[in-house]
Amino acid sequence: MLKHPARLIRAIGAVALMANAPAAYTPPPARLPGFAAQLAERPAVTGPWGWSVVGHDVAWEAIALAQPSNRQAARWDYAVSLIGQTSSGFGDDLGGLATDALGVFDVMQADDPDLLLVPTYRLARGIALARMQRNAEALIMLTDPGLIANPEACLWRLMAQAAQGRAREAMAEASCAVKAINQRKIPAAHPFILAASRAAVAAGQPTQALSWLGNLPDGEAAANILRGRAYMAMGKVGEGRLRLQRAHNMGGVAERNEADLALTEGLVPRGQMPPREALKMLDHIRYTWRGGEVEERALRLGYVIADRLHDRAASLSYGAALLRYFDTGAQAASLLAACQQQLLDALGDGSRMPLANAAGLFWDYRDLAPSGTQGDALLALLAKRLANARLYERAADLLAYQMDARAQDIEKGPVSARVAQLYILAGKPDRALAALRASDQPAYPPDMLAARQKMQAIALYQMGQAGQALALLDDLPDTGALRGEMLWRRRDWQGLVTRLGITSGARKAALSAVDQAVILRNAVALTMLGREADLAKLRARYGAAFAATPAAAAFSLLTGPVDAMTGDSIARAMAAIPSASVAGEYEALLDTPPAPPPKIANK
Repeated sequence: MLKHPARLIRAIGAVALMANAPAAYTPPPARLPGFAAQLAERPAVTGPWGWSVVGHDVAWEAIALAQPSNRQAARWDYAVSLIGQTSSGFGDDLGGLATDALGVFDVMQADDPDLLLVPTYRLARGIALARMQRNAEALIMLTDPGLIANPEACLWRLMAQAAQGRAREAMAEASCAVKAINQRKIPAAHPFILAASRAAVAAGQPTQALSWLGNLPDGEAAANILRGRAYMAMGKVGEGRLRLQRAHNMGGVAERNEADLALTEGLVPRGQMPPREALKMLDHIRYTWRGGEVEERALRLGYVIADRLHDRAASLSYGAALLRYFDTGAQAASLLAACQQQLLDALGDGSRMPLANAAGLFWDYRDLAPSGTQGDALLALLAKRLANARLYERAADLLAYQMDARAQDIEKGPVSARVAQLYILAGKPDRALAALRASDQPAYPPDMLAARQKMQAIALYQMGQAGQALALLDDLPDTGALRGEMLWRRRDWQGLVTRLGITSGARKAALSAVDQAVILRNAVALTMLGREADLAKLRARYGAAFAATPAAAAFSLLTGPVDAMTGDSIARAMAAIPSASVAGEYEALLDTPPAPPPKIANK
């Protein structure tokens, strides 16, 4: 098959002109007008007789030897021969022939745009487009005032409409198209009879379909599928079942699946097949035969059955496939709204679906989630439920999807901080850091930047990069408690005193557990550094307040003479420090150890 017939036709025309020229080669004219008028004078093509098939070599030789005055006619004869081969049947190679024909038509039209005004040219071009499944373009070509009552044009309009699933529009062409079908012998008419019959069944005209199918063999699987569907539509279940079972037994994979689908479509509305059995059959069909009318019909029926059974997972599975892969037309909005409601019901607080299943359901159908604030609220609700169940990584993944796919510009700020927090709680500080870096931008306001920097510092700390973490926090306000916790956990006494200074402030009559812990930690650091003068200041400032607390003895020991302390006494004093959460909301993040790297299996 030729890959670039249009290019070759141009080249052959140029070569022929060079061969015929007595002197130096001159380029061909930019246009070859005149053939449009000649074609318009020819009799209209109203049947297959108008597409004369000539030998391939003969056609190409004629093009090669043609002069400018008859080159368009030679091209037309070649293109008509290709149309003749495509319009007489269906096969694997016919789409390629139609593509070649369209290439020739493109060349001809470029040389003579007036061809678009000639009904016969539009008919031929429309047939090529229809054969290539470019049905919308085909209908534009075929819907011409000069072609309205042309049987051949009616036939191909019927084919294009039927291919688009517009059965009623296809049947509107039937009475005219039958004349063109009758001009063909049964082998050539076979695909057109099937297409017309299929449209008749879909349009609710089963009797007409059976009449046309009477021209086809009784044992043919494709015809028996349509006969079975027609009988089912007429309420003749026994006859319909028999025809469909015969088609299943005699046909290939495609016919077996379509026969099973037609049987399911006929029995379910009559209550003669249990819904769960029907869904099992439909699942088998959709996973063994992808694409086309059969899968779409299976999905539509499956959605209806699952919806009646209140099976959310099945409803979403069928509905999502329809929305993703098929043109649902006017039903798209209502179908999408129904699927979104299924998601809301499954993920809401009142749902009885296990949380892990609900999260998986959302993840599988996240592209169907509501847009705007409603969708964001749904994501936040599910992430909160996952976090409350300690499924931190799944919650983080969910919000990371929101950050990447839904949040815009500044909206990423608070979401990214929450994502990082959840990854840290999951023991994945590296992923927290990656999420923050991926969403970095200078437009965040100061409070958002501070929240993100705190999460970044904690992630770095958990990854063993405490120096970078503390340097990041040094310039942030209100991070003393967080820095102090990091330094205390590292036993960095010098850093604790240098970065935070000696605890000072107004004297308090009563000290909270957090106050006591901070002051005692500061005393431990000063003790370890041997700074007695600073210890004396602590004793003078807080001695009276500590006297009424259980930590009085520890405070007295830690702020006393350094020479009087021993390792055991310091250990006892440190053990007496109140176990209050000094770092507050960041305590749990610092407590979570990083998850160990995955093990490499020995081979």
